[in-house]
Amino acid sequence: MLKTERDTATQKAPHQRVTIVGTGCIGASIGLALRLSQDADHLDIVGHDRDAGHARLAQQMGAFSSTAINLSIALDGAQLVILAVPFAELRETLQDVGRLLDPESNVVVTDTGPLKEPAFAWAAAALPANAHYVGGDPFLAPGKGGWEPLSGVADARGDLFREAVYAIAVRTQDHPSAIRTVANLALVLGAMPLFMDVAEHDAVRLIGATVPALSAAALMRATVNMPGWEEVRRAAGREFATATAGASGDLASARMATLLGRDTVLRGLDAVIAQLEVLRKSVADGDVDGLETLLASAAADRERWMQQSRSRTWQYEQQGIEQDNLFGRTLRSMLGSGIAGRSTR
Repeated sequence: MLKTERDTATQKAPHQRVTIVGTGCIGASIGLALRLSQDADHLDIVGHDRDAGHARLAQQMGAFSSTAINLSIALDGAQLVILAVPFAELRETLQDVGRLLDPESNVVVTDTGPLKEPAFAWAAAALPANAHYVGGDPFLAPGKGGWEPLSGVADARGDLFREAVYAIAVRTQDHPSAIRTVANLALVLGAMPLFMDVAEHDAVRLIGATVPALSAAALMRATVNMPGWEEVRRAAGREFATATAGASGDLASARMATLLGRDTVLRGLDAVIAQLEVLRKSVADGDVDGLETLLASAAADRERWMQQSRSRTWQYEQQGIEQDNLFGRTLRSMLGSGIAGRSTR
């Protein structure tokens, strides 16, 4: 059989290794999306997890080309390392990765955690000088997880990041090729890269995720501790389940994020308490107009946000992303560009 030009190019294309540390919902979903991408045949997607059972389940789902129980083996030859571990485990994972990486390798290391100021500090202390850390954080589109937070490998899906916003926390000293690597990763996953200042990212994440989770926890505790919970629990349905969903999930990471972002979290909680006080006063005073205004405003605000979220009509400046030809869409081309020079972390 005669070989076409495309066949020859495909055979010559070198394999590029992407190592994903953490094979829960996010890590396995990244693996699935990469293996469904147009350059899957040229990518060696290696998964590693402290829980070998989780890694095996993810591989059985098709998320990885292979898995490695030994982290050193998983990292060997990797050009891109994605740390999809719980935030509470990120610092220790960075230390383990930094100890095992080839000090001469110009590897790009990224993560999916909620806070970047501490992550940059941990990466600077842990990673070798030639490694390039870029902070990543996928903001999933509403409706992806139903009532409960996504967590385990059973929730993984190849289209999880489609229409998501993929925040990339950048600093002026970060290597442009390393930033582009993570931006192109986001594009391959089906997400829209959003470049953010590190402090801005953390404030947005804390207000948009941590404060709602704490509010959900407060609502859950308040309701359970009220007289009559035994009866209330029978009547509690969809509204209560959705309102308190944030109280479940990764508690250790939520606690860590809350304390590391204390000042921002306190401002957010104060704003929530102020609105509750306005609401309580309207109820206590029998203020029909005031209550109507508050509820109508909240409903309109939420509907506007939901419409924007569903349509993904956000306006972003996509500076620094090359989307001509395949470069902006393929990890093979992206990784093949290489990164020279020492990190300036």
